[in-house]
Amino acid sequence: MTISQMLLTMLGGFILPFVILSIWGRLVLKWKAFGGFLAAFIIIGPIWLLNHGMNYSFITQSGDVFIDMGLATGIGVYIHGLLSGGKIYQSWVNVIAAFVGGSLAGLVLNIIF
Repeated sequence: MTISQMLLTMLGGFILPFVILSIWGRLVLKWKAFGGFLAAFIIIGPIWLLNHGMNYSFITQSGDVFIDMGLATGIGVYIHGLLSGGKIYQSWVNVIAAFVGGSLAGLVLNIIF
């Protein structure tokens, strides 16, 4: 992996949590559940295309392990929560559940494909 690929991969990992934290909450506050679905459609889809769906996408997968935008989003939103005054000890159950769920999903996808 070249330096430019590393930098673009980090940029691709940064974009999604940044946009989620900037826009998603506003859409949900304004339009409730519909705002959440709208945010998922107008945020996740286009950023997935930027990161994965183009010939020269941001994220470069160079190894056997496939790490997708979910990990970057989880880390970005978690760190934002901690820096905004969240308590690390109160969130361990959610963090462990996210890792177990992600690991099980990866295992199932590995078995299927």
